[in-house]
Amino acid sequence: MKKIFIILTTLLTLPIKTFAHVRYIATTEEQLRYSDINFELFLSPLKEPKYIVMIIATLIGVVLLYWFLDHNKFFHKWAERMAHVGESYTAFIPWITRLSLGIILIGGATTNFLISPVLETPAEWMNLLQLVIGFFLMAGFLTSLSALVALLLFIFALTQDIYLIGSFDILALILSIFVLDSRRPGVDDIVGIPNILHIHIKKLRKYLPTILRVGIGIGMAYLAIVEKILTPELAALVAENTGLVNVIPVSSMMWAFSAGIIELIVGIVLILGWKTRLASVVALFILSMSFFYFGEDVTSHVTLFGILSAVFILGVGEFGIDKPHPITQTYYQ
Repeated sequence: MKKIFIILTTLLTLPIKTFAHVRYIATTEEQLRYSDINFELFLSPLKEPKYIVMIIATLIGVVLLYWFLDHNKFFHKWAERMAHVGESYTAFIPWITRLSLGIILIGGATTNFLISPVLETPAEWMNLLQLVIGFFLMAGFLTSLSALVALLLFIFALTQDIYLIGSFDILALILSIFVLDSRRPGVDDIVGIPNILHIHIKKLRKYLPTILRVGIGIGMAYLAIVEKILTPELAALVAENTGLVNVIPVSSMMWAFSAGIIELIVGIVLILGWKTRLASVVALFILSMSFFYFGEDVTSHVTLFGILSAVFILGVGEFGIDKPHPITQTYYQ
């Protein structure tokens, strides 16, 4: 069984041999040298008593904080108000999804990457196509056709690099355009251009929140498993090179362990639809800290900001543990 597991995971990671977001930071040489599968090394911090005590203390602290907030009336009122205000922004969802997609496509066209910064554009005409489609999506012009082209580009990119599973947030945003027929606000709506492809899957509209949270959840969980839990050496190396070990004085492998576990938990929570808005806020916070600390290009993260914002606004949707709010349920109709 262990041999089968190693073979399957090796085949899964063979085309990439890389790391989530770390791939944007580490050099090609570092990726090739430190991306071997080593699950035992990932668990190595559990062999040190001081880290076990730290983990237990953290878990106790999280449980106590959750209990305190769960029994705090002021916090419940504040959280309810935030959720209510957030749900009043549902009309902006089409704009959020289109702008997020448009920016990543334009960014790819101007910096020579296809969909994700890890994949260099194989042909110059694809950059021009990304540029045009990106502007069309942002303007809301020929929206359904533009979304279809974006979908085809994503599928092609996925065939070139399986790492794109970690960018399923982009796929979810593309699908949301078909579900919403999101032409408003946009040129199509102002000029009166119809949905020329007649791609408007209105029956799936109530599943929009599910599509978005599952998309980002799968991406986070995949990257946590493939690029941190299975291959922790590169994460540890980046923790050292970027000085993370000086921010909180623990070993670089403990950083890799913590990052992998947290990312996996947040991803699973989003997939399950449990404490959905809280999970989206936590993910946004982690993303923001990562962005500012590492100084990465905002273009590569804009779809994450967009989809997490949409998840916070819409909430759980169908097939989740949380109970949907009546306001957003009305928006799904």
